[in-house]
Amino acid sequence: MSDQEIEGTVGKEQGRLAKWGSSVKKSVDDAQAVRKERLAQNLATYGTPTMSKVFGGSTVEIYDGGYVRVSPLMTGKTPFEKLRSIEYSFQVQDKSAGGRAVAGAMVMGVNYLGSKEKRFAFLTIATGAKVHTLKTKAGMTRTEDRIGMALEAAGNAVLDTVKSATPMQVTLAGSTPSETQPDLADQIKKLAELHASGILTDEEFTNKKAVLLERM
Repeated sequence: MSDQEIEGTVGKEQGRLAKWGSSVKKSVDDAQAVRKERLAQNLATYGTPTMSKVFGGSTVEIYDGGYVRVSPLMTGKTPFEKLRSIEYSFQVQDKSAGGRAVAGAMVMGVNYLGSKEKRFAFLTIATGAKVHTLKTKAGMTRTEDRIGMALEAAGNAVLDTVKSATPMQVTLAGSTPSETQPDLADQIKKLAELHASGILTDEEFTNKKAVLLERM
């Protein structure tokens, strides 16, 4: 093969590589543009993420538009679900034979610290599509408690914001009375029980109680 033929072959190969490189770059640019467009649409529809934490083996993402995503493996295809309610709770199980299970709201003082007891933490997330019940074994470091309560607080804060932004409807005579006050009373009672059980510090209890009282 002559030098000219070699140069011609090399030139063609370089041309093909350049064309292939341009094609790859265009594909990457197009994919990035699609991702940016999808992100913009998600922000407009679902809001921005306010919290993302792992609880019970699943990632929980809460968005300020009133939506949540829950999945053991979070991907771009994980659906957004309309958040209806979110609640953290725990249960104490006696390890001894015939041991009883006690709901967290009933545990006081150092009762749950016994060496023969084990604790389980739960996060119940109700959405417009389903109810997610996440469960994890709670250690004595209270890490799971703090994560669960943080997610519960973030979710309820979002729900309160969405609710306050929704135009109020005029209550007609004879309609069902609002259950806001009883709900607040129950929440304050639950905070007191968590405080008594040692999960909430004095400062955390005071701050959370003040937030609830402001809603009344």
